[in-house]
Amino acid sequence: MANRTVRLSAGYNGPPDTANGGYACGTFAKVAADHHRPPVAVALLVAPPLDRALEFRPGARRSQIWDGDRLIATMTTAAAEFPTVDAVSLRTAVEASGRYRGHVSHPFPTCFVCGVNREPADGFPVAPGEVPGALGTVACPWTPTEASAERPELVWSVLDCPGGWTSDPIREPMVLTRMVAVLHRPPRPLAPHVVVARRRRRQGRTATVDTALHDDRGELVAKATAMWTAVGIQEQADDREPGDLDEDG
Repeated sequence: MANRTVRLSAGYNGPPDTANGGYACGTFAKVAADHHRPPVAVALLVAPPLDRALEFRPGARRSQIWDGDRLIATMTTAAAEFPTVDAVSLRTAVEASGRYRGHVSHPFPTCFVCGVNREPADGFPVAPGEVPGALGTVACPWTPTEASAERPELVWSVLDCPGGWTSDPIREPMVLTRMVAVLHRPPRPLAPHVVVARRRRRQGRTATVDTALHDDRGELVAKATAMWTAVGIQEQADDREPGDLDEDG
């Protein structure tokens, strides 16, 4: 079977000049869907470049994304189930969003999902803030547009960013290094939804975070689990640590 190419569109960045991790993982999972039974686990080995023709190489057990001679990511069937984060009310999410620390300081202020230096029409105004009485849990509202509701990789991106704010990314920036998402149905366009992220554990430089997207009635739309890895400022667009590619954390 011939290899094919995939391109991460410019503008869908997380750190400057590299793709938002959730958007990249969702894009790679979609291209691998014909080769691996869902849900597909995606491990990012280096920061995914934008607006380049990346080569998808299918494999029986694990497929790969290459940029020339540089391995970008691997995809395989996820080996285990993962928890679903309980919903919070839309009111709770709105109040939590008012505590979003990204307005004070942000490691990646031009991120198209949670960045504070992007116009709402040029990104997603996702602002996850702490939920009182729930350590390591953040929430925020999100209203999908017609276009974003129809693109699973953009739902992956909304499930991604809140996870980074369950720790303190201002003091210790982290990047997404592995993600698995299960999309039960598309979100309803122009209807308010709630994103909730909960840090399940922290070990060394890595954190395991579970995220869920619920509609305004509290019904589950999608969920994800992800590994985040702490990086130094100079490492933000360099090599990542994928962790164990065959476990869900």
